[in-house]
Amino acid sequence: MPMGCFVILLPIDADYKIMGYYFKENKSDFEISNDLFLRLNLDHSKNEYNLLKLKEHQIFSYLYKFKGKLIRKASGLIIGMLLNENDEPEKFSSSLKAGAEAFEIPSLNILNKSQEEFEIILKDIYLEHLEPLIDILQPEALKDSIINITKLMLSGEKKERKIAQELVEKIEGGEHKKISEYYKIAENAIKSLDYEKASKFYYKAAEMAENLYVMDIATSLREKGSFSQHIPDLSKEREKIVQEARNALRNEDFHRAYTSYRRASEISKKLIQFDKEEEYRLKSKALEDFYKVDEKYRKTK
Repeated sequence: MPMGCFVILLPIDADYKIMGYYFKENKSDFEISNDLFLRLNLDHSKNEYNLLKLKEHQIFSYLYKFKGKLIRKASGLIIGMLLNENDEPEKFSSSLKAGAEAFEIPSLNILNKSQEEFEIILKDIYLEHLEPLIDILQPEALKDSIINITKLMLSGEKKERKIAQELVEKIEGGEHKKISEYYKIAENAIKSLDYEKASKFYYKAAEMAENLYVMDIATSLREKGSFSQHIPDLSKEREKIVQEARNALRNEDFHRAYTSYRRASEISKKLIQFDKEEEYRLKSKALEDFYKVDEKYRKTK
């Protein structure tokens, strides 16, 4: 389970700014140092998502570029989750993106908040968006979320009150349980490498969530559905490049081998498969070093 999260603002005319932290256990010695920020900023110059493995935990982060009025003062922000060593980062990708997007809601006015005020917002966003989706999609949790929506609608106009009544009837009919059922089917399909089936059921779950007005959940599910559709093509492309690297290695073409492994590493990052990203990156680095040494001594002969 995640330990907490942090947000770094990227102002246009100033250095980075730590907006705030939220930790589930309330206290932590973790902080973003200058060196750590430089590592994050460098990695995010190439990729939206990034994984940093530290001594005791790992940081899974996402670079979000502002699209609205905030872009006048800042290019965007980096939102990061502090994970335990056994947490699987790919499970949090859509949640991390949804959490980042939530900060651009105009009413939050995050640029004018003190760190204390911001951290109250951060806690709410963490609990709403960044907790593992499987927890949010438990039937009882879904039921509570939808009931809260109906309470807001009941204080609105006639049309909203009618929608609220319809939502109550849908909950009583157990429709919210289908979201959880479809999500579990999709997750199991992912494990079985049946990405077409996974995408289909993520979209079905998203449609059901939209019908029940849990829009943030619907967005996350649609993103997972879209991502699942791209996995097969990216995986095939990576496998082809890895095979090229192996063939080049057999032919002692070390330059082509290390550049191919580097490309395979970059595709692995897009797939949010960080074990593979690390494997191919390390192979690329080792072969690049070997190539440079080999070239150096070839020239001296």
